[in-house]
Amino acid sequence: METHVRDLLPAFMDDALSETDRKKVEAHLALCPDCRRELEELEAVQAEISRFYHSVEVPGIQFEKAVLAKIMPQEKLAMHYRVFVWFFAVCCAASVLATYPVMRKPFYVGMNIFQALFNILSSGFHIALSILSALPALSAGIMVVIAVILAVCIWILFGLLTMKPVKE
Repeated sequence: METHVRDLLPAFMDDALSETDRKKVEAHLALCPDCRRELEELEAVQAEISRFYHSVEVPGIQFEKAVLAKIMPQEKLAMHYRVFVWFFAVCCAASVLATYPVMRKPFYVGMNIFQALFNILSSGFHIALSILSALPALSAGIMVVIAVILAVCIWILFGLLTMKPVKE
């Protein structure tokens, strides 16, 4: 019996053999049950792959839009976070610069209004950053909480500014 033609079977299935090789494989398959069984297994695998390939649904343009819609809000959220941090820092710096002459006067032993306000604002800023880092998906709710914190800080500032300074 001649040598097996297993290496030529995939090309035989694809009709990629020359006429001579194709006749050689056909003659061998007529005599060799092992190679026939191998060809049947390869054909079964090819049929299964073809069936699977045709059953897969190709995603349409809506799939791409859905993926992009899920990606974009995360990028926008990161941008809103950076904008908030810079806005908060600029507001704090502007309020400190605008009220520094008034806040230099002592109102409590060893502490002036500037130091008290700085402690209050830095605490509020740390609270806001903690909330933002812990719950990044709730940006709208976080902005409301931060607005309340800022309002409380301003209310405390007005309370401190209306106090009579302690005479030295």
